[in-house]
Amino acid sequence: MVQGAISNEGRAYRLQEFLHGMIDDSKDGQTLAIADIATDPRTGSPALQSFYSTINARAVLTVPLLKNGHITAILYVTSSAPRAWSHEDLSLVEDVAERTWTAVEKLRAQRNLHETEFRFHTFTRALPGFAWIATPDLELIYYVNEQSWFEFSGLSREQTLGHGWLSIIHPEDLARVMEDSKNATDDVIEGEMRYRSADGTYHWHAVRVGSLCDSDGTFKGKIGTSINIHNLKETEAALRKSEERLALAQRAARIGVFDWDVASGAISWTAEQEHMFGIELGSFEGNYEGWSSRVHPADVAAFEKNFREAIARNEQELPFAYRVPLADRSFRHIEGRMMILYGPDGSPARIIGVNIDVTKHKHAEERQQLLIRELHHRVKNTLATVQAIVGSTARTASSIDEFYQGFVGRIVSLARTHNLLTEDLWQKAALEDLVQTELGPYEDEARNRIAIDGPHVELPSEAAVPIGMAIHELTTNAAKHGALSTFGGQVEVSWRIVQAERAMLQFTWVERGGPRVSTPTRQGFGSRLLQRVLATQLQADVAMEFPEEGLRFSMTMPIPGDPPLFNPDK
Repeated sequence: MVQGAISNEGRAYRLQEFLHGMIDDSKDGQTLAIADIATDPRTGSPALQSFYSTINARAVLTVPLLKNGHITAILYVTSSAPRAWSHEDLSLVEDVAERTWTAVEKLRAQRNLHETEFRFHTFTRALPGFAWIATPDLELIYYVNEQSWFEFSGLSREQTLGHGWLSIIHPEDLARVMEDSKNATDDVIEGEMRYRSADGTYHWHAVRVGSLCDSDGTFKGKIGTSINIHNLKETEAALRKSEERLALAQRAARIGVFDWDVASGAISWTAEQEHMFGIELGSFEGNYEGWSSRVHPADVAAFEKNFREAIARNEQELPFAYRVPLADRSFRHIEGRMMILYGPDGSPARIIGVNIDVTKHKHAEERQQLLIRELHHRVKNTLATVQAIVGSTARTASSIDEFYQGFVGRIVSLARTHNLLTEDLWQKAALEDLVQTELGPYEDEARNRIAIDGPHVELPSEAAVPIGMAIHELTTNAAKHGALSTFGGQVEVSWRIVQAERAMLQFTWVERGGPRVSTPTRQGFGSRLLQRVLATQLQADVAMEFPEEGLRFSMTMPIPGDPPLFNPDK
């Protein structure tokens, strides 16, 4: 409702001063015509008489304008002399009132439009990207905030409007957005696409497209915004690479990370942490029980005791170690350190820590200890063997030179066997290598003096040492008295594996083409080694035959199993 009035003299008056007692009539849209204020009963009060006298009005014509049942404006016409308002006067004033109000509404609409456009342009200029309006198919654009668009793309308004704007959109993204727009069922679609900047590089933008409708709901086109998120995308990509590098580094170093929110009890694990525990990614329950149920109970109890004591001392760091039982009944050894962050009340609020898989280091320490024990055992056995060699060689030698030659040869054989064993960390030696080490130097250029045939057999050190020395004795005897002592002599060595209740090794040494052989009249060190040591240590059945054409030696023995790593006591 109109609250007051302004005269053509520029003065303002309260509405009640004009319509005292007649407002109800005006609300009904009735035109009020007063021919003479002095005699009209509606203006007979002294206050109205005084008021109209002040503005020098004797006749008044009031035309109210109603819109949707409400007064929107009132046009007043006054005369300084009494006037009988004719029908033509009423029609003219009412027409002027309508025309005047139409002009006023138009001006107000234009002012509101200008204000709206100003606000819209101000808003679009402040956007960190583009605002645009396009046809329903997005192929033609007829509005874009030019300043932001030009600064980014370098395209003028003329180059942009119509199809021009499509030229700077990455072809892959354009095809996808167009397809999404055709298939869109919602009023708003969102996505990401790349725009080519003025320097030729593509920048990622977050695009949001909505439907543009007029006042009656008719679909007119698409309106959207494109916000530059290129820096954000680069930051996200850098963050992903950083996280990938960190994850790879943790995987390579076998380091897991955990974050424990003490108040809620929630615990988060990295992927490597789950890998350490042998569980599928994302399957950790996210609580303390999920950890403690997978750790050796004794280690859980030790950790909880140390943790309580650390909290009582208000310590901020706590090292720990525990074992994770595995399906094969072995353990994964974990060591780590946690940082304890306390809350305002002095109680633990958050705990962050790392876990390091030290299983290999633990095994290396065990191997080192066992190696030391094995070394002690080997040295004692070797000294005992050397002592036996000295005594036996001395008892069978007839001169110092014979003693020297026999002793040195046997020590060299022992050294060769130990070289083969130490190459495999004193664990195993191949039977073929033992034979080839002794007989190889006696092969001629024609390669017809030595014949070696047999499958690959790995002998543990307990068997390799006596067998190696036995082969040395056979080789030495052949070189001094047998097939290798004359031109044209041959030695054939063969072996095979026979499967019975357990794998058995059948080994044969046959000499041909040497001096005539006869059964020896006394037993030397070599014979005792071949017949006694092999039988005692290896449970071997040994046979030696002395036909005239050459020595025949055979041995059948169970193939020893693999002993525990570096454990001489078993």
